[in-house]
Amino acid sequence: MAHGLTGIDHTVLAAADLEAARQTYARLGFTLTPRGRHIGWATGNYCIMFGGNYIELLGIAEPGGFTAGLEQALAQRGEGVHKIVLGSQDAAASQAALLRSGFAASDPQSLKRALELPEGDVLPAFTLVHLPPEATPQASMFVCQHLTPELLRRPQWLLHPNGATHLAGCVVVCDEPAALEPHYERLFGAGTCVRTDRMLAARIGGEHILFVTPTDLETLFPDLEHAERTLPYVAGMRLRVHNPDAAAQYFARIGVAYERALDGTVLVPAEAAHGCFLEFSARV
Repeated sequence: MAHGLTGIDHTVLAAADLEAARQTYARLGFTLTPRGRHIGWATGNYCIMFGGNYIELLGIAEPGGFTAGLEQALAQRGEGVHKIVLGSQDAAASQAALLRSGFAASDPQSLKRALELPEGDVLPAFTLVHLPPEATPQASMFVCQHLTPELLRRPQWLLHPNGATHLAGCVVVCDEPAALEPHYERLFGAGTCVRTDRMLAARIGGEHILFVTPTDLETLFPDLEHAERTLPYVAGMRLRVHNPDAAAQYFARIGVAYERALDGTVLVPAEAAHGCFLEFSARV
C-alpha cells in the first residue's frame, strides 16, 4: 500500500458517557477490553478487538483535563465515529513517505495508555502521525503504529457473542463524493478508488471507506431511518460476520431492535449504537 499504510487500524467512536457506551456495546454482543486511560490526558476508552483491527469507544474519564478536542467535538457533532485511524507497521517510515508525496504529516508522536487489568495496569504504546485536513477531505484520519500489540489482542477479547470478526469499513456521508477520488488515490495509491455515479469507494488494505451523499445513503440503507446531520459525518460501521442469521438471532434473543435487508444483512440503527449504525454482513 502507498505510504506504508496497511488498512483501517480502528475507528474512534466519541461517547458522551463512556460507561453508558460500554454497557450498550456489551449488550449488543461485543466483548470489550478493560478500561484504558490515556496517560497525561483526561480521556478513557474501551476497545472492541478483532484479529486485524478494532473499534475504540472514547469518552471523558476525568472532567476538566486535556481531552484532545473531544469535548468540543461532542458539543458540535454529538456522539458517533469522529475519526478513522489508518494502520502502519512503521509510523516513522510512513511519515517520511507522506512528506515525500507532499503531505504535511506531523512528526511521530508517542502515546501510552494505562490498561486496567485485575492483576494491575499494563501500558500499551503507540506511535501516531497526524494528517492535515486537506489530506483526508470529508473525513478526519491519522496514522497509528502499535508498539505492543500483544497487550491488546488477548484471545478472549477477540470472541464476540454477536459473531463479528472484523471491521470491514465505514460509510461517510458528504457532499460530492466523486470529487474526492484524486485525493484518496493520492493517499492510498493508484487504483484504490472506484467511483459509481455519485458514490466513491476508497479501499485501503482489506477495508474500504464508502463516501455517499445523503440521498444515496437512504437508497443504500432504506430499512433505516436517517436523521438529518451536519455534513460530513460517519453514518455507519460495516462489520463482517460468518453468519448474519446467527447475529439476527442473537439480537432477537436479547431484545435489541434491528432490521434485515433483502440480502440478509443485519442492521442496528444509529440511535441504538451511540450515533452510528452497525451493519453485520458476510459480504463486506
